Amino acid sequence: MADVSGRGLGKFAGLDQPPTLIARALPLAELSAMRVLWSDTGSGNPTRLDRNNGYLVCLQRRDLPAGPYWVDDRPMQRMPINSGQFLLLDLNEEHSSLQYGSVDCISIYSSRDALSRFQEEHGLPPVGQLRSPRGIAFEDDVIRNLGECLVPAFEWPETANQLFVDHVALALLAHLTGFYGEQPSVLRPFRGGLSPWQERRAKDILLTHIDGKVGLAELARECGLSRSHFARAFRTATGLPPHKWLLARRIELAQELLRNPKLSLKEIAIRCGFTDQSHFTRVFSKNMHASPGDWRRLRS
Repeated sequence: MADVSGRGLGKFAGLDQPPTLIARALPLAELSAMRVLWSDTGSGNPTRLDRNNGYLVCLQRRDLPAGPYWVDDRPMQRMPINSGQFLLLDLNEEHSSLQYGSVDCISIYSSRDALSRFQEEHGLPPVGQLRSPRGIAFEDDVIRNLGECLVPAFEWPETANQLFVDHVALALLAHLTGFYGEQPSVLRPFRGGLSPWQERRAKDILLTHIDGKVGLAELARECGLSRSHFARAFRTATGLPPHKWLLARRIELAQELLRNPKLSLKEIAIRCGFTDQSHFTRVFSKNMHASPGDWRRLRS
């Protein structure tokens, strides 16, 4: 058996794992995520998810046919899964299947403790178990969009912004709490912002970590708040979530440095916290609708 998942995401079982298996892991705030890809061999690939005190969201990015499926060694019916649908699995049970078809799956694991801490941070009553009907896929635009937001981080993990993936994790915890609990709880509207000293402290830390290698937990701790409270208060105070506020500052700094013809694009990329010139060009072009070189030439 080959463990390809990392924390909580399960294991491959069977005589052989798919020869084209690619598995990329990504740490999130309180959660862990993995993108798994393999090609269809025609004979089916055996999989097993061992017991764990948590839940697994399995977002499928390709259509999958129905196939044999067992929960705690009891045969179950699993319907076909369309691209964009997901399974919500209770890992207090052992899930096994014989999987046919090529797979591109984003799996996000949350422990029960992580869900409980999120509910406590928001003063919510316990929501009980998450609704996870066996073998039935959900259609949910929020889950699909959150999963798709993580694809670039899997493609270029060295450029992943910790603030952004933390933001996705909290959004997922909020959605699971609000829509899939046995007793769903909706977050109360939040109107308060940061105090002046908290806002200054948060911005100072963000600018000190202009590469984005700082998490919501550290920012919240410095401001004496929970992660969720801080994230919502920062957005109220600035109009933007922390990762977008920092990105705007990075782009502003890049524009200022691009006016200096003596600085190379590589130097500017490093000063603005980007991994390399390619990363800088990709992000700058997406936000300014012009490459750094073109933007510089137009303002020479």
